[in-house]
Amino acid sequence: MLFKALSLLVVIASVLAEVPAEDIINTDVTLLDVMMMPRGDPVLDAYCWGRYTPIMKEIIDVFEAESKQCQTDFDIGNTAIVQRYSIILENISATAEESCDALLKCGDLSTQLEAFNCFGTAGRDQSQKLTTMSGDSLAAAISLAEEISSITSIQNLCTEKAIARYSNDNSQALKELIECLDGNIVTDQPELTTIVN
Repeated sequence: MLFKALSLLVVIASVLAEVPAEDIINTDVTLLDVMMMPRGDPVLDAYCWGRYTPIMKEIIDVFEAESKQCQTDFDIGNTAIVQRYSIILENISATAEESCDALLKCGDLSTQLEAFNCFGTAGRDQSQKLTTMSGDSLAAAISLAEEISSITSIQNLCTEKAIARYSNDNSQALKELIECLDGNIVTDQPELTTIVN
């Protein structure tokens, strides 16, 4: 029976990379404490561990699935943002390159008079384009920062919800496991929030 309990502890340790360190420590210490408690009835121990090990494994599986979904949703949103702003960046970069090319060509003209006239005209025209490009760039930067902040907040809330669900379900399962090991066997399945969507 100790082997089953140790196996569960290994699963918890390997799966809960997303849970804050203090929650992992609290879970492991509690489960270790339960495993080390002296017991007198091996039949009762076998029954309780056999009943609650799958429940605790399911809680871990649900947490892992929810955490992965949070990350997947973030990745999809982030990819869409990157693609959308890549087009904007390409257009802005093209404007900057065209403006620079227009000015650089002035230096290659054959006479000084042509060059000065070119720089004067091209500088004025490209200045207007660059001023517009500058405004568009700053607006895109503000918008991009807001969108990144938004999807990051959504991911954080999603992860916090998964952690809270895990903590509640795990606490309930550990409580009922301890009660079972103490001889207070609950006849109904534990009420776990993983069942509630």
